[in-house]
Amino acid sequence: MYGICPAAGRKERAVMKTRIMVKEGEYRLTKAGVMDARIDAEELYCFMNKCDKVILFLKKEEEVDKETEERYFELIARRASRIPLQHITGVQEFMGFQFKVGPDVLIPRQDTETLVEEAASTIREMGKDVEKKPLLSRLRKSEDIKVLDLCCGSGAIGISLSKICSDISVTAADISLPALQLAAENAAALRTDVEFLQGDLFEAIAQGKRILPGGRTGRGRGTKTRDFDMIVSNPPYIRTNSIAVLQEEVKAHEPLTALDGGRDGLDFYRRIVDRAWHWLKKDGWLLMEIGYDQGEDLRKLIKDNGNYTPAQVIKDLPGKDRVVKCRKK
Repeated sequence: MYGICPAAGRKERAVMKTRIMVKEGEYRLTKAGVMDARIDAEELYCFMNKCDKVILFLKKEEEVDKETEERYFELIARRASRIPLQHITGVQEFMGFQFKVGPDVLIPRQDTETLVEEAASTIREMGKDVEKKPLLSRLRKSEDIKVLDLCCGSGAIGISLSKICSDISVTAADISLPALQLAAENAAALRTDVEFLQGDLFEAIAQGKRILPGGRTGRGRGTKTRDFDMIVSNPPYIRTNSIAVLQEEVKAHEPLTALDGGRDGLDFYRRIVDRAWHWLKKDGWLLMEIGYDQGEDLRKLIKDNGNYTPAQVIKDLPGKDRVVKCRKK
């Protein structure tokens, strides 16, 4: 914004207020086709100034200097190019915790909180059964409820369960080394003791490399745990031919390996259902996030396998099918 300086006859930059600057940011994002443009414009201001929206409100009538204005619109330009907001800020909140994210992992979604909440509820019920055992048995480390998080990505599911549930031991596995290194950082930052293994699904459990603190890799000996009380997973489930129509932020900036579930979106479910019962204790639970239209397919897949109880499909807050849950017979 510029005005004319009468004395010198030259243009002079008009001072912009915070409120106007953020409104301009919203306009540019809207013009670029960004969803939730107002929210993102405000989030970028807060990220730039390391503040919350209360501070933004209090400072809305304050004038901003040229340097601040330029820094802000540089962030807006990055977001307008459809780089995900979380890749700019480097973090995503999930289950009330801050997780570091980047191009190597799927950004945790609120939808997945349904899986964590259902798993946590089930773990608490399992804990009540443990409480009925003799005191000495309950004091032993071996009595911890053992949970496996397959396709863990950023570690959001397994780490969150470790934070909100007591007396559990979490192992998390993924095929991507960069994803596991990031997950290990998240576990350390949130002060949780999670074991990370690299490998293709259950191969990680049998002989995968351990990811040690600092992202170093250990020997490929898998884990000492050979049977789990629960397996949770948010595997890739997008149909291959549907990826092209996803939002630009997703298809261009998130890892394809975390999205592509094959022609019908069920490739990973077939593999997990086929082998999970080998790694579960008797009456152990299997919980998986699913696409909104995959509930009946998963019911049939689990029924046809014959090693599980009939599947239950849990809906998310908007009322869409989101989690399938069954138990090893």
